[in-house]
Amino acid sequence: MKKSWFLLLAAYAAFFAIGMPEAFGVALPGIRFDMGLSRGQASAIMIVNSLSYALAASQAGRLEKFLRLKWVTGGGFFMLMAGIAGYIISPNLAGMLVSTSLLGAGASLVDAGANALVVSRFSARHMNHLHCFWAMGGAISPLIMRQMIIYYDWRTGYAAIFAVQFLILLILLISILRGLWDARQARGDSRGQESKAAHSLEAEQNSEAHPPEAEQNSAGGEVSFITARRFQYLQFLVFFVYVAFESSVTIWTVDVLLNSARRDVVFETAGLFPAVYLGALMAGRFIFGYITEKFSGITVIRTGFFIAGVGLVALIFTSNIIGIALVGFGFAPIFPCLMNETKRRFDPAMLSKLVGMQVAAAGAGAALGSLAIGQILENISLDAFFPAIIALVIAAFVLNEIIERARRNVNASAL
Repeated sequence: MKKSWFLLLAAYAAFFAIGMPEAFGVALPGIRFDMGLSRGQASAIMIVNSLSYALAASQAGRLEKFLRLKWVTGGGFFMLMAGIAGYIISPNLAGMLVSTSLLGAGASLVDAGANALVVSRFSARHMNHLHCFWAMGGAISPLIMRQMIIYYDWRTGYAAIFAVQFLILLILLISILRGLWDARQARGDSRGQESKAAHSLEAEQNSEAHPPEAEQNSAGGEVSFITARRFQYLQFLVFFVYVAFESSVTIWTVDVLLNSARRDVVFETAGLFPAVYLGALMAGRFIFGYITEKFSGITVIRTGFFIAGVGLVALIFTSNIIGIALVGFGFAPIFPCLMNETKRRFDPAMLSKLVGMQVAAAGAGAALGSLAIGQILENISLDAFFPAIIALVIAAFVLNEIIERARRNVNASAL
């Protein structure tokens, strides 16, 4: 049992680490000033990050066939740290782009590896808590960056982030070298207490992964899955759109608050917004991790969209930090619940491939979303930021409802 929980701790710690680059939004004004970058050039950094993220995620499944999950995840972590180190020493935009490509690809491999591990061996609650740790890393790192910028500069901020990630690397290496990522050891064999612990974890996973609604659908036999490939593409598109607006909120909010003519916000206050946003995301994922035990995933997803919508509407008219907290809390359960819904909507035999493609779609969404939002801010108005985010939220909600209706129709026809 201890080995299973240390493995889960390693996955949580890895997700904490891939959340830490979210400090980029706080560092961005300083990076733009020091390197003389326009918003379009700054968008290039985010595009390279997201495209390298998407490319690595799309190949994660193939890499696992040759290198095994633990080595893909561990190698990705080294690439992530190399990217952060590159930020510290990069003298210009070209250096930032090279570093970003390493950071994006490395974070993607860690993301896909930890997601595949948790979604296959643990419950919906653990999946929400996994993403809670991403938000925790994302909430703490902007605070670190903010303090370092106030007293030193953004490069020192990245040096502090690198130091934290080095400690996490030690935890990950211990879990790998002790063989905990090996499926047989993680689940135990037929001997001793480890086998009992593993069966207990699997029983918990099965009970939580199939809520009462799913059990009713399977009353006449096995649960039917969506087979039409177009709905897989729609699922990828939901992840694309979701991450487009989630990442844009993290990246551009500080810039909008500081430079919008109608918002009188100083850096010390604006720098808190990403931390509050991601802190609310973290708290929400912790809380919703338990709520998913009582309610279906689709109900939780719908609730999240509604809460986030209220916060976004508030931010159109005010610069009150409560608005960004509502946005973060609302976004909290959407990504992990969407990820967990994959095994309910589609054939579990395709799970590893679908998870990798969903992570890839998320990376592409971050790239093109940041580019589109950057162009809106540069060429239209800074005040168009939050309305644009609302439009993307509505699009993701509608797409997800289309997929959910298809799932219900398939199960209804199987009865």
